[in-house]
Amino acid sequence: MDHSLPEPFAALADLAGGEPTIEQARALGQALNAVPDLQHWLREQRRRTIRALMDNGHSKEELAPHLKVTPQRVADIASGHSRSKAPRRAISGE
Repeated sequence: MDHSLPEPFAALADLAGGEPTIEQARALGQALNAVPDLQHWLREQRRRTIRALMDNGHSKEELAPHLKVTPQRVADIASGHSRSKAPRRAISGE
């Protein structure tokens, strides 16, 4: 499994410095539009990590206080359940 950040997030640190350019503005806009991709990646990494911890003997009750969630939420995350009930909005063609 690829654990690298999705594009264009991997190169964001390089965009923070230097003189402002049109390319920088374009790249930052692309990053903003790709935030749902980042959220998906983060959720998957969190699910994978919690699942591995539970597979290695950590209980949902033990993990919950560290994650500031309930034990039920730990179980939901580990099984891939999302608490978001709202459908994803389509991004208009920017």
